[in-house]
Amino acid sequence: MGIPENLKKLTGKWAGTNRLYTTWIEENPVRESKSVAAVNLAGNGKFLKIEYDWLYENEIQEGLLLIGTEKDSDRAKAFWIDSWHMSDKFMSCEGRFSGDSILLKGFYEVPNHPDWGWRTDILFEDENNFRIVMYNVSPEGAEDLAVEATYARQ
Repeated sequence: MGIPENLKKLTGKWAGTNRLYTTWIEENPVRESKSVAAVNLAGNGKFLKIEYDWLYENEIQEGLLLIGTEKDSDRAKAFWIDSWHMSDKFMSCEGRFSGDSILLKGFYEVPNHPDWGWRTDILFEDENNFRIVMYNVSPEGAEDLAVEATYARQ
């Protein structure tokens, strides 16, 4: 199958807003910053690469999603890095292509605790807008909004 044709339309340069939900910090539960993204095809068009940046306490953070699929499948696989969320590690994610969306889930270690989940939804709204929405998922399955990045084509 490769990257679906409708999602290949994400290629280009984007600008928008990143909202980081730090609900454990009562005095500042939502941190908003400017964000830019570049979406390109990689590996002869077999992968979709989303690179983005955002600010945390006036320091630039960078992230990358590399998304692919096996031939004749709607299953998506991805690697995700983010300098703030993942530090020097990467997360392997699996999910699926669903219409105008890419739905992914990965897991990360929490010392002395069962692994937590991280759900990422990439939502292609139209030719000029898309969103990346991320949820922190407890071992019990409770989901909390963690990040919402909205982008408009440049």
